[in-house]
Amino acid sequence: MSNLSTLTQSHAAIASKKRAKKAQINEIVFDEDARREFLTGFHKRKVAKADAARKKAAERERQERLETRREQRRELRQRAIENAAAVEKAYGAQDDGEDEEEWAGVPDKLEEEYEDEELLATVVVEDFDADTLVHGSAETRPPLQRDSVAPVTREREQKQIKKKPKPKKIRYETKDARKAQRGKERKRRTEKAELAGGKAARKRRRP
Repeated sequence: MSNLSTLTQSHAAIASKKRAKKAQINEIVFDEDARREFLTGFHKRKVAKADAARKKAAERERQERLETRREQRRELRQRAIENAAAVEKAYGAQDDGEDEEEWAGVPDKLEEEYEDEELLATVVVEDFDADTLVHGSAETRPPLQRDSVAPVTREREQKQIKKKPKPKKIRYETKDARKAQRGKERKRRTEKAELAGGKAARKRRRP
């Protein structure tokens, strides 16, 4: 090392110290509001962190529910398609196995019985007309004298022709109830026939 460098080394150190002193901060100033917020905001930051975690968990659960619903809808749609295909296949097999028969309408008289543990119900479906319903059939109607029957006017005949047949009613009754109903109807027809015969006799007795 030369003498010049040895002599100038101290000058370089002094110059470095002067530069460091110029760059040195004279005073450190704290922000009191920020300092107070930091020192007193531990609870607030803890609550905010808990709220953020709670919201994140709620959002995750909502997404899981939406995904579950989408999966359920996909399963229901697939199940409906499979059921429809099975039903269509079953009906197709039934149509192929059965012979097509033309419906001939309701027969003149059809009687079926339905039985359960408590009672037995018999259903009778039979054809009828209005005149038979009012006056009774030829088998059940009592014989009347020719001169005791009141003449039927043309207007009454036209009214009976214009009458439309009533729709058939299917009644579900027990055997005892059906017998009682038949007895009442037979008695009512007999009374009407006797009443008609009495009116005709009174008309003949008038001068």
